[in-house]
Amino acid sequence: MEKANVKVTNNMLRIYTEVSKEIKARGQEVDNIGYYKDFEIKGSGLAINDAYIVKLKDVNKAKENNYKDNPIKDEAEQKQKIMYEIYDEDSNLVATVNELGEIQFDEKFIETLRKINEDYFESLNLDEAEFELPEELGKDDVVLTKEELEEKQNEKRLEEVSEKIGSKDIESYSEINTDQTPEFEKLTNKQELDANVRVTQTETLADLIPEIREKGIEKIGVVYSDHSKGQNGRFSFVGIDKDGKIQTIDSLENIDGTTTGQKVTSINSVDGSSVEQEQVAGMVRLGNRGTTNGEEEYLSVRQGDYGIIEVDYVRADLSKPEDERYISAPIETKNIYPTTREVRDFMDRSKNPEIDDELKRANPEIERDGETEARNIDDTASNDMVTPDDIIVLEDGTETTLRQEATKDKVSPEEFTRRYNEMGGKNPDEKIDNLHEEIEEEFGAPTRGR
Repeated sequence: MEKANVKVTNNMLRIYTEVSKEIKARGQEVDNIGYYKDFEIKGSGLAINDAYIVKLKDVNKAKENNYKDNPIKDEAEQKQKIMYEIYDEDSNLVATVNELGEIQFDEKFIETLRKINEDYFESLNLDEAEFELPEELGKDDVVLTKEELEEKQNEKRLEEVSEKIGSKDIESYSEINTDQTPEFEKLTNKQELDANVRVTQTETLADLIPEIREKGIEKIGVVYSDHSKGQNGRFSFVGIDKDGKIQTIDSLENIDGTTTGQKVTSINSVDGSSVEQEQVAGMVRLGNRGTTNGEEEYLSVRQGDYGIIEVDYVRADLSKPEDERYISAPIETKNIYPTTREVRDFMDRSKNPEIDDELKRANPEIERDGETEARNIDDTASNDMVTPDDIIVLEDGTETTLRQEATKDKVSPEEFTRRYNEMGGKNPDEKIDNLHEEIEEEFGAPTRGR
């Protein structure tokens, strides 16, 4: 019976995971799941072998009735919050039971039943069906509460993560739920981060997450776990101490999949030479790093080349639209080289307190060229690098290029571009005007011809 219990529990966990996702938008939650070896639907003549019955609660009504000034008045009122869903052994929906106890059979189940045995189907009285749970459980029947299901679900996930990370002594971890399922072409479904790696110019990973140092964590393991069914998966963060034991990282806060597939303005090279919009699998929030000006900080995860797990440090300006609020830079791993000082300064909160201006500059450049460079969007205008054919939008809204401006002065586009990139100035208008004046002083008015 032990093997049967394992099979039943796994089926329960699979149904619990799928149902929990579907009912969340309806304001419901799972109260318990029962397994019944032989379940009879009274009055119908229908019996279901290996039935799984999910008891659902209306979360919103439950909260209302918990207020002191609105206590639950009677048992009938409480029953109105309860619904049921009945599944077979293969997790196919058999029927739903509404708040009044009325049974609605699933159309696919009815069609399948008819195809299997037309005569048997005709003998049933489904319109007379009544739902009633057994007063006592049979010897093979099992009922698990939501808390018990979550405990067993956590145990199962711990086993998966333990196997992936190569440690048998694992107690807890932080995870990101994601609807992306990377296909790993090589042995790249795990990654390690050194706790002392420098993420910004002034802070290491342990500085960003003080809990790491408090618990003696030396490495953070990042592993990918396939979901038991469907296209979902999980990226899990685990802390590893000097003895190889797994420690909890409670200050890495799962934000419930709200950033799944989120677009991030990403410095996806270690020297800042490439900045573009990237889609991440998900993010976990760094607890206690929020600021009064609406900024938060995260770790993001995505699948890079050859399936390599890449982890970025992310800063967010929550006052911006979702596609314009995040900017990130890679964290060093055995597969990713350390970022340069310029990139670390750029991401450093103490050196660059706000990222609003950088995000404003980045989006138009990325929309125009598909990517840009960190030096083109930082606060130092003098280090911006522009090519002769990059479109420059002036303050009055007109567009130009350095090639067009060079023609006005009758100098080569390369010479004009070199001088532009070397010249300081607060904005393109000033730089172009100053450059025209400079060339005229050197060579005279362009109308002379030369």
